[in-house]
Amino acid sequence: MKRVAESIQIVDLPNVKAVPFVAEPILRYSDATRANSEAALWVWRDKGRPAAIVATEFYPSRADGPSWLYEIASVSDRLISAKCENNLDWSAEQPGLSLQALANAGVPADRPARRLSQMKQLLRRFAAHESAVIEGRIELRPLTNALQRYEDPESQLIDGGLFAFANGTNPEVFVLLEAHAVAGGPNVWKYSLAQMTGGEVTVTLDGTEIWSCEAADPPAARKAYVNGWLPTE
Repeated sequence: MKRVAESIQIVDLPNVKAVPFVAEPILRYSDATRANSEAALWVWRDKGRPAAIVATEFYPSRADGPSWLYEIASVSDRLISAKCENNLDWSAEQPGLSLQALANAGVPADRPARRLSQMKQLLRRFAAHESAVIEGRIELRPLTNALQRYEDPESQLIDGGLFAFANGTNPEVFVLLEAHAVAGGPNVWKYSLAQMTGGEVTVTLDGTEIWSCEAADPPAARKAYVNGWLPTE
């Protein structure tokens, strides 16, 4: 999985700069409902918030033979591209990050441990479900632990947490919860959402639908997400 992941190059297009690959996965998982026997999540980041999150999933029983599925989600506030030899050449059409103010969230705490507790409370206000072709509606469950914490004081980003809603342990949508400094006012909480599935997904906040993504059966490309198949060695 690591060889597959590190064969993908992520580039920050405005800076024409390769984003460093983090050599350890942030999550290992499988999905028996989709015959996915082994999978992992990886991030590309320089500092602060990740620029991209990539899933590598092994499907040993595909009709075309054993194959790797990759999924790439931009969570950058800039445009990125992804390349992998002759198998992938994709450029995002928009930044994957779209931060929104989170109303009625209170003021971020001073201590990191307390802010993490606040993030977990805020995550409970969100819900997500997937509309699968075979399984029908699937209620996704929140993974309670942050997959990654990050900060970037130069950008007024005090603290951030990357969370996921999953089918079992398979992450299908990401929720980024961030505490931001505000000049001359109280600090605030913001959030952004990102697709990590080829299925149709809907997210609600306090019971109101706020976000959805259409199905993207592999291989498919969207404005800030792409997926496809890579041959095994």
